[in-house]
Amino acid sequence: MKRVGFIGVGTMGTPMVTNLLKAGFSVLAYDVRPEALDEAGRRGAAVVGSAAEAAQDSEIVVTMLPSSSDVEACYCGPAGVLSGAPAGRLCVDMSTIDPGTSRLVADRAKAQGVRFLDAPVSGAVPRAVEGTLTIMVGGNERDLEEARPVLSALGSTIIHVGPVGSGEVAKLCNNLIAGVAMVAVSEAFRLAERFGVDPKVLTQVIQKSSGQTWVMEHNHPVPGMVATAASSRDYAAGFMTDLMAKDLGLAVMAGREERVPLFAASAALQLYRLASAQGLGRKDFSSVYTLLKASAESAPV
Repeated sequence: MKRVGFIGVGTMGTPMVTNLLKAGFSVLAYDVRPEALDEAGRRGAAVVGSAAEAAQDSEIVVTMLPSSSDVEACYCGPAGVLSGAPAGRLCVDMSTIDPGTSRLVADRAKAQGVRFLDAPVSGAVPRAVEGTLTIMVGGNERDLEEARPVLSALGSTIIHVGPVGSGEVAKLCNNLIAGVAMVAVSEAFRLAERFGVDPKVLTQVIQKSSGQTWVMEHNHPVPGMVATAASSRDYAAGFMTDLMAKDLGLAVMAGREERVPLFAASAALQLYRLASAQGLGRKDFSSVYTLLKASAESAPV
């Protein structure tokens, strides 16, 4: 399997295509945005005119798209993947979307004899560039083994979670924890700031205590605490606030559908939406820290 149809060559898709090319795969690229296709072409991919064409002329299809509606349209719409994919074609959707949409697309694919895996990723742009993404896969294990050489060019950790939709569930649960943890860390350091506690000292305390988290260790929201963190680079996006708001929204919606109360996720979602409304949508999600400032002494609360 050497010819990959790759649909969605945006912020994440472009470095993923680059890594496939480096690994020796040929890539047929498609995107609705001409400028994205131009960049994919400059990197060595062959540009095609539709998702259907990418699906028809490749040996495996990979999609990396922004939203549930984009995935459904890409697969099921006019000139979509399912209108071009022959029976037996294997499709791998690496988007982060609603698990129900993954199952819906999988059912429509199965009706046409097309195989489908959901395989969302964790690691954001830096790990997409490195080819060290964590990939969470839902679907048939035999299909995963067939797709593994392609996925191994994109990620260093590939985990089979369960049936179709399970990969999406795992991704949403992971980002629920990361999003809530970032809010908790940001609140803690703002509270410490109000009492005059040095953030460097508090960081040392927490690193040796039960409050230690991956978020604080690698993506500390206070500028200057971790040199490689987004906060030390004016919150340049590793994982955008808008994307965290999207993923928490998907998690909260899934919880509502399954009658699972998600109190912390719902509260964090409102803060990320506020951050987006305040112009931080394209900044790293750690930028929520900048909103959590103490009120003036004259304020009622």
